[in-house]
Amino acid sequence: MTGRAHRSIGEVVELLQGEFPDLTISKVRFLESRGLVSPERAGSGYRRYRDRDIEQLEWVLRQQRDHFLPLRVIRHQLATGVFAEDNSEDSTPSLPRIDATIAPDTSLELSGRELTERAGLSPSHLTEMEKFGLVQPIVRRGRPVYSADDLLAAQLVARLLEHGLEPRHLRPFKVAAEREATLIDQRLVGLSGEPADRARADLVYLGTELRALLLRRLIH
Repeated sequence: MTGRAHRSIGEVVELLQGEFPDLTISKVRFLESRGLVSPERAGSGYRRYRDRDIEQLEWVLRQQRDHFLPLRVIRHQLATGVFAEDNSEDSTPSLPRIDATIAPDTSLELSGRELTERAGLSPSHLTEMEKFGLVQPIVRRGRPVYSADDLLAAQLVARLLEHGLEPRHLRPFKVAAEREATLIDQRLVGLSGEPADRARADLVYLGTELRALLLRRLIH
């Protein structure tokens, strides 16, 4: 990407500020402290960013800016290889993976207009998504606001629209998710803390794999 063996942290910030004008050395160091980028250290202690480190940093910054993902989710995606897949030679543009074992991110507050503009949808699409439970705004200061999860749902709907699937066609996904959540909740009765977290993660993983297997059998 850069044609250089390595760059200093200051050079990296200067290189990326064209796309990320608010980027500072302090922010890069903060991301490093959270395990989101791991440059080599010279004998003198100075950070040495190679091309791969810079590409990973760009990816992390885009996940924050474009998808409003919290750092813990981005770190999880790095650990599960999403960055490597997104940057493989035969990769196609993809949305972030969604881990059902991680609690929803409700910190983001988007207006309906901001949500539709980000996702490339119309106000009528937003109305339909609300009608069929695909997004769930909450009222704050007298107006509906949408979370990061709502934005991801809207982006998925936009991709499905490319295949001719309108929000009204997506109701079966909502119903199936509700039934699966009810089943998992029933299995967690009496559990709490770490045992509940482990059981939830295992049930989500096994259910996801079984669903994919059954779907593969049915559609081929």
